[in-house]
Amino acid sequence: MGWLVMLRGFFSDKRATSAVEFALIAPFLLLLVAAILAYGSIFATSISLQQVAAETARATIGGLSDAERRSLALIKLAAIGDQYPMLDVSKVTFDFDEGTGTELSRLTLHYDMSMHPAYTLDKLLPLPQSPISYSLIVTDGNGV
Repeated sequence: MGWLVMLRGFFSDKRATSAVEFALIAPFLLLLVAAILAYGSIFATSISLQQVAAETARATIGGLSDAERRSLALIKLAAIGDQYPMLDVSKVTFDFDEGTGTELSRLTLHYDMSMHPAYTLDKLLPLPQSPISYSLIVTDGNGV
């Protein structure tokens, strides 16, 4: 009989209800916060790469030959890479397509995201494929 009274008292006690509810909801809330931080850092990295690609492409306009345009792009990429804290310049690969027979060149930057801090959550979140790339087409600076 005494254990029945104790059991009834246990089930009618509401003092720890908030703690139990928090324990059930907390993992989902922490995952939501982690996802917001992960996607925010991925977006910041992507926008940084887009800006670097635009500045690098802009630097190629003054070149008189394809070799000079490629050289100007590499110099600009090396010069501005440290100004973007979300990018590790050593992970940026560079393609320059001269567009033979046309007066347009294509500049493409690829960034390897595989070691990005957000990718520690790749088993829990659907993250973008690595590498991310930005490509720009630039006139060859002859007034076209």
